[in-house]
Amino acid sequence: MLNNKLKLVLPSLLGLLFVAVMMAALMSQKGQVTPSALVGKPIPVFTARSLTSNTELVDNSVLQTNNKFTLLNVWASWCAVCQSEHDFLMQLAVKDEVRIIGLNYRDQRAAANQVLTTLGNPYVATIFDHDGKLALDIGVISTPETYLLDNKGIVLFRYSGALDEVVWQHYFKPFIQKLLTKQAK
Repeated sequence: MLNNKLKLVLPSLLGLLFVAVMMAALMSQKGQVTPSALVGKPIPVFTARSLTSNTELVDNSVLQTNNKFTLLNVWASWCAVCQSEHDFLMQLAVKDEVRIIGLNYRDQRAAANQVLTTLGNPYVATIFDHDGKLALDIGVISTPETYLLDNKGIVLFRYSGALDEVVWQHYFKPFIQKLLTKQAK
């Protein structure tokens, strides 16, 4: 009799255990430097609309600069984590004078522009990727993601997750210092 009850309850217990393990794994995920096939290569050639103007076109030239580096930040208005990192992006753009390009991913133009109007605009340009094609070509897995690019638009590394002061100091700053030292030689 106990054996029959165990046969009935065991699948349910195993199912609950599986759900609990998956929930714990999902909740413990934090941002991380993630591998990218693009490291050492340029962002694929693209032409897209600007977020702020349906008639203005943006292409790879926006990623090339006289600055030492550029951040390419993938975000969306529907992404709560993207909004949580927004204040820090504003600080970087203003206080640290970091050049940031936005890649607005699978979003509605009006909603995305509303976020920038409400929270501020840290981007020198924003690429509107309504269908997600460019993001797919880059290898975006989720939002937010931030790519560090050199001044020619070559991908140096990719970070998945919210960009904040801790992440900036731990991952980006040391890498940028190496880049600046290398360029000074």
